[in-house]
Amino acid sequence: MTDSPGRPADRFARLAAMVRLEVARTARVVAEAEQARADFADREPPLRELRGIGDILHDFYTGIEHVFERIAPELNGGVPAGPAWHRRLLETMTLDLPGIRPPLLPVATARALEDFLRFRHLFRNVYGFELEWPKLRALLDRLPTAWGEVDAALRRFLEFLDAGARTPG
Repeated sequence: MTDSPGRPADRFARLAAMVRLEVARTARVVAEAEQARADFADREPPLRELRGIGDILHDFYTGIEHVFERIAPELNGGVPAGPAWHRRLLETMTLDLPGIRPPLLPVATARALEDFLRFRHLFRNVYGFELEWPKLRALLDRLPTAWGEVDAALRRFLEFLDAGARTPG
């Protein structure tokens, strides 16, 4: 999006629209996670379901990271590079960049997301039959709180973007 010409207000409006789209998509994943929590509240899922729950948890962090990937080129100077870029991208979302943007996430929220980031990496690098229900269950149980914090932070950030979109110039 950085190569998109236009007034800063237009760029803020486009960025806000893209963030809202990713938030809506991630909210759908959160609803799937809630259903999985309900379906397996008192029993362990069979292996295929366990694989599906792993995919839901993977998608949860991926959706949040898509938001970061939209913001970084516009308001951070770009997406970090190198082998630890995912972690650095998360960390940059906690930074206050005076004159550019407020922090997207509180540090505590970013720390809560680190477990989901680690899981996503694990999920991409293990066989599905190696997934362990107690570990997935713990993440499923933490997901609603993590999402509540992220969603609240994104709503505040969208207020900042909307204000920038209303700024003449």
